[in-house]
Amino acid sequence: MLNLTALRSFHQAASSGGIAAAARQLNVTPGAIRYQIRQLEQELGERLVVRSKRVLQLTKEGSLLHDRLSHAFHDIRNACRSVAAAEQMEGELYVACAPALAASRLNGIVRAYCRKYPRMTVRLFPIDAANETMDVVISYGERAIPGARVAILGAETYFAVCAPELKYELAIEGVDDLERCVGLHADAGGDWMRVLSAAAPRDIQFAQQIYFPNAAASLMAARDGCGVAVGTSILCAEDLRRGTLVRLFDVSVPAPNPYFVICPGPSARASAESFVEMFVAQIGAA
Repeated sequence: MLNLTALRSFHQAASSGGIAAAARQLNVTPGAIRYQIRQLEQELGERLVVRSKRVLQLTKEGSLLHDRLSHAFHDIRNACRSVAAAEQMEGELYVACAPALAASRLNGIVRAYCRKYPRMTVRLFPIDAANETMDVVISYGERAIPGARVAILGAETYFAVCAPELKYELAIEGVDDLERCVGLHADAGGDWMRVLSAAAPRDIQFAQQIYFPNAAASLMAARDGCGVAVGTSILCAEDLRRGTLVRLFDVSVPAPNPYFVICPGPSARASAESFVEMFVAQIGAA
């Protein structure tokens, strides 16, 4: 591994345009700077500077290394600031979230947020409590709350899912087999209509139907083997990875609405901005 002191000495000399200036800024002697640069050249097997009494000139290799080091030291400084900010950030964060997303994905994000910001307290609320007193509102579809917002949709899709045991028990191979299944609904039937219209050329009638107040409840019932439900690439990402739910057939349709992440009020707090950044990064990669 290259000597960090040598890298720092070279970068400072190249940035300040001379050995003497770098020595003053690093509080060392000019001879120490020259020594570190020579050591770095020996380790790399490349000449980095053209020796001159007037000004420090970089070779092609030296110029390339200086550019790369500038980016690297910038990243190091930002990382240190981020750690310091995490230690200093404290208070409470109020988050209202759509129920299905809260049940399936939010806990992992909150856990990561609390580990990064150990002095923060997070208070979670149902989406019905969403108003301008919240720091972050995560809503399926738009919500009449003023504030900055980010729409998350990407390539989210809807598709049919059920517990793996149920799929094998009922030998579900295709869309026609759904007529032997219990259909689990998270709405009045619109989600299933979207999926079935893309999957089947004829009307499909479930053997029985159960209606739930939201997708969180219908997907929970699907995990318990109660029937077949409509899942989404965001809500079911962990289930599909763990095998608690499986797709029934290779048919999917685009999600009709995005999730909106809203920071109510004229300006978002730093704690809210950090949460939104983490949320968007994780959900966007679903």
